[in-house]
Amino acid sequence: MRKLPAIYTGIAIAALTIPVIGVASRASAHVAPHTARAQPRASRETYYWISQNSTLPLFAAHDLPALRAAAKQLGVNVRVAGPTTIDLPGFISTINEVCAQHPAGVTVVGWDPSLAAAVNTCIGEGVPTVTDDADLPNSKRLAFIGTNWYQIGVAQAQAMISATGGKGEVAMTSIINADNMKQAVAGFKATIAGTGLRLVANEDDGGAAPQAATVTASLLAAHPHLAGIAGFDSESGAGIVRALIEAGKVGKVKVTAMEQTPQFFTTVAKGQVQAIIIQKRELFTYYAIKLLYDYNHNGLHIAGLSKESAPPIPQNVDTGLLVVTKNNINQILAHLPSH
Repeated sequence: MRKLPAIYTGIAIAALTIPVIGVASRASAHVAPHTARAQPRASRETYYWISQNSTLPLFAAHDLPALRAAAKQLGVNVRVAGPTTIDLPGFISTINEVCAQHPAGVTVVGWDPSLAAAVNTCIGEGVPTVTDDADLPNSKRLAFIGTNWYQIGVAQAQAMISATGGKGEVAMTSIINADNMKQAVAGFKATIAGTGLRLVANEDDGGAAPQAATVTASLLAAHPHLAGIAGFDSESGAGIVRALIEAGKVGKVKVTAMEQTPQFFTTVAKGQVQAIIIQKRELFTYYAIKLLYDYNHNGLHIAGLSKESAPPIPQNVDTGLLVVTKNNINQILAHLPSH
């Protein structure tokens, strides 16, 4: 079984001032609580947030600060683990290795249905495990907290209808095997049904901006009259915009996308992107740790049953979404970090 890879090295650590500490022979980022009367480190509970592509700019900008806030408020250790690339075997190995250490709890970003077995192993070993951002509904996870991805698809479709006048050919890019992306695609399709928009392609961009740019270039070549492109992972939009700039089609092809870095929000102000969906990432990442902590400490018993039989936390929590357009972009930019 592979070692846990080093997480949040280089610029991510410098930007977020998160110390790196050793975990046996493995390395992981550690989000320490910042309290004057914190418990001795050895006595604090440790919780893990696990994802692949764990150095994604989106995660560094939104999820890590939320983990730090939860650690500070609860007086616990929160560690980040997972491959720094799209690497499902490595992701599965990381979950298995972390759970073998029997931490106080684990939250997993459910990128792919194949992760369910590792999550079930965690639960079987008595490690409280929830999913955030993307769900694994066929696993034994205790709870899911995040955005309703079907509604993300609905929101992008509504924005696309508005931007295009509801007419023309449209395409989508996403990580097509991810359960959350499938839900978004379903919401998008259902919403454009009966309009003048015609879906001509749903391409896999692998969750990487360079691949999204390549995919977009191919779409533009295959469909010269394309009216719009919807991107459903955080790297889709950056790649789409890059390809449109290179092809001289900014503004001619309408774009809806997901949030990424603060810099990416300027694409709305420039007219390169017509709508960006904000997932409230800080909210669901923060509350994922609090759900796990609550499971361990709230002392509630549902109908007199043990917490293993009737988990004393919500099973599904929808944290909602926001839509950024030209109508509210200036307000958004005014409150973002330097862009």
